[in-house]
Amino acid sequence: MKKEKIKIISLAVISIFLITSIPVQAFSNDLYQNSSLDDLFDITINKDTDWYYKPNNYAELVSWYQALEVNFSDYLEVFKANDLYGTGQAAGGYDLYYVRITNESTGFHKPEILMLGSPHGDETAGTIGLYWFADWLMRMAYTDEPCSDYSKEWLRWLIDNREIYIGISQNPYGFDHGPQRYDGNGWDLNREADHDGPGSPTGGIWGSENGKTLRKFVDNHTVRIGSDMHAGVRCLIYPWASTNLDIYGTSQVSGYTNQGAPPDFYFYDASTLRLGAYMGNCCGDGVFNEYNVQTVAEYLSYSAYGAIMNWAYAADVEQNPAEDQYVEDETFGNYPGTGALWVSPEMSWTKNVPEYEMGNDTTDGWGTEIRRLVLHQADLAQPYVRWQDGTVENHYTVQPGNPVSFKWQVNGSVVVDHTSMQWGVDPNPISSYDFETSDYDENEGNYVGGTGWDGALDGDTSGVIYCENITINTPGEYYFVAKAQVDQMYADVLEPERYGDDSYLRLVKERTNESYYEVLDGTDGVEEIIGQTWWYSPVIHITVGSMLPYASYTWEDADGTGPGTIIHFDASTSTAENITLYEWDWTSDGFYDYSSPDPITSYDYGDDSAYDCTLRITDNISQTDTFTDTVQANLNIDVNQSAFDRGFPIRHTWDGDWGAAQNFTATVNTLTKCEIYLRKFGTPEFNLTVELRKDHPEGTLLDTLSFTPEEILSSWQWLTLDFDDIEIESEENLFIVLPPAPSGVSTSFGFEWGYAFGDQYQPGSFWFTRDGGELWRDLPTRYEFTFITFGN
Repeated sequence: MKKEKIKIISLAVISIFLITSIPVQAFSNDLYQNSSLDDLFDITINKDTDWYYKPNNYAELVSWYQALEVNFSDYLEVFKANDLYGTGQAAGGYDLYYVRITNESTGFHKPEILMLGSPHGDETAGTIGLYWFADWLMRMAYTDEPCSDYSKEWLRWLIDNREIYIGISQNPYGFDHGPQRYDGNGWDLNREADHDGPGSPTGGIWGSENGKTLRKFVDNHTVRIGSDMHAGVRCLIYPWASTNLDIYGTSQVSGYTNQGAPPDFYFYDASTLRLGAYMGNCCGDGVFNEYNVQTVAEYLSYSAYGAIMNWAYAADVEQNPAEDQYVEDETFGNYPGTGALWVSPEMSWTKNVPEYEMGNDTTDGWGTEIRRLVLHQADLAQPYVRWQDGTVENHYTVQPGNPVSFKWQVNGSVVVDHTSMQWGVDPNPISSYDFETSDYDENEGNYVGGTGWDGALDGDTSGVIYCENITINTPGEYYFVAKAQVDQMYADVLEPERYGDDSYLRLVKERTNESYYEVLDGTDGVEEIIGQTWWYSPVIHITVGSMLPYASYTWEDADGTGPGTIIHFDASTSTAENITLYEWDWTSDGFYDYSSPDPITSYDYGDDSAYDCTLRITDNISQTDTFTDTVQANLNIDVNQSAFDRGFPIRHTWDGDWGAAQNFTATVNTLTKCEIYLRKFGTPEFNLTVELRKDHPEGTLLDTLSFTPEEILSSWQWLTLDFDDIEIESEENLFIVLPPAPSGVSTSFGFEWGYAFGDQYQPGSFWFTRDGGELWRDLPTRYEFTFITFGN
């Protein structure tokens, strides 16, 4: 390893010498075609350990994302953006695949960011690193793999509250051929955008299908932050690239003066300097600081006409009339989807980086820097206040006079102007409160400070945590919230006499202007952005005094699978300060049939029907709570699996309709019912159909059931399938089938059936279809859907 490091350092020194003797041109021009270092040195990579490998071609890269979609379908979707927007295939016959990462069960109206695989096909670090980010994020958030650098809870929070889009490659032809800078037409795909463009060589403004697709995507989304990935130099650059070169902006953070400064120069400067410091220097190509975190006009020695970043930032000329002279809106129309904080990372001096520099989960490499880039930018998309470890739990009970601890951070911002807590007896302490703490306002008027990202450097932070210990002496129910105001200095733009008084950035307008309102009828329906200058944490409820009662019970058939019908009940799982009475309504008809101070009892229902049974508990100060569950005796459980909170979707997508099935072999004479573990996500447009078939997922139909979306919970549940009683033949192969969504469905909301890894049930298999049922595939040893069957 020492010899290899010496060779790499030597090459880096030679490269730096050559670069310093030639004008910096990597963002604009094809300075030279870099060969892989693997071609220059015989370097052996240890393939026995996990690594961030490079795909052989675009198709393989897409297939990697599609495999992630199968394993993490609740959170990641791959779709053909060119089909969605009717823009056709790119030169060379390529479909343009995009990826969406979000918790689909919470909808699609969250702050969006877009990370675009490089428009120059030979600049590969970002294109490949984005896949490894997606893979890392899914595994760190939703598996038991250790994650030492980040809280799994925060990663899940980010997925719950953001939509992260990835354009897998803006130039798949260039990625596959050579790789090379230009697309199949010989065009530069970072020169065709409609802001002071086109440049050269292109087929004109939006000449390529790649560009048309990008334009359609952006105008159908309210993207707050974006990037198109590059390589060939080492910098983080932002507008302007070819306009307003006579306007200079001086950083309020570093003191460095930039040429060609945009109206939002101060926000660009502060946030991108922090981003660069956080990304670090993982491969030895140099740190990011004020000397390479700059406007394009300041860092590069030429103008980049028609670059994506300027268009994505400023091409909405109705909002930004000063840009009308640079945008051909008379021909191509206005661009209401623009207004994004767009930064173009030039990752590495080497364009087509070698595989051994990609790193892995714990070894720094280009994968590490891309990971930090996306996490930082996704966080910045919208301010938020989040409780930290050490904060009292929600619904906690404390005795009068005992202090309660609260700790919070303010993120999604660059500077915290004000933050404090307020609370009272109203369940909505945001609008109605009785008390408040002192205001933390030490950073008011500054350009940085007070956030959880303070001290960002090489993947670490030393962020500010705000703390309050609050003591309440009067018993009662109290509700607490932390609030913050952020980034108010950035409402003022640079050179308002040239640009106008308002920020071009929707994320700045959202957090600094209470009157700001934006509405866009896009791909996922109506998107709204409503300005607000205060941001609030989740509300925490505290009981001061006696604990609120909580009723609960468990039950079991006292006779097992025999003929008896006695049910044992155990309510000792109920909690309160002092429970004095347990009351039982065996059939939930409103009349309590039995009461006792003892939590354990039994009841003989006399038959094997299902009954709802309600428990009511009462404590020593007459507070009550109830709990209802369904009980049933005398059923033989045939197949019984554990439940796992992981699911496969039944839904419509732009590239197919998904369905699922599980086959099993019954060992009873009569199959009476089944249960499956599932939930819905979002608001499905179609009913859930469940079929019982034999021999194949499309085999003989034995029974079918239908459930409306209102009958299915958003949380995981066991859904009872009360099929007609069916006499079972020996070794009969049966299938529980959830058919694909019907035609006419327009959204990707649907249902998901829980599954587990491995061969949990050997006589059967996990089956799925992704093309509406044209082809069913089984995975007999890799997965198993979760189900229970009953019979006699």
